[in-house]
Amino acid sequence: MRTGDIPACDVEKTQGPPDERAFLGELRAKQRAQEAYYETCAGQATRPMSNAEILAELFSYHPPTPETLPKFQAINQAAKNFAEVILQNCPPGADRSDAIRKVREARMTANAAIALNGLSV
Repeated sequence: MRTGDIPACDVEKTQGPPDERAFLGELRAKQRAQEAYYETCAGQATRPMSNAEILAELFSYHPPTPETLPKFQAINQAAKNFAEVILQNCPPGADRSDAIRKVREARMTANAAIALNGLSV
């Protein structure tokens, strides 16, 4: 492989980008979406959210939408694939169990980031 080449991704399993241009395009699209979200929020709100409002939003249910569902599915599939790799390659024990637990935690946190669209305290 030459310097600067991107290794091939297993797109089906990891949902990784097939090339650098696709990755950069996706990154730019996410940045535009986030900017649009903040512009929309700024247009609707006359004041910043209070801590109580932020907490109410952080601890409310955010059902999947047509926009978020494919993102949730990609995160879930990638986490499941990684958990399978851990099970196939690590001997049974506390560390393997902890690794699976942390993959689940990372999956849940990533899905929360999608559902909350960047909202944090």
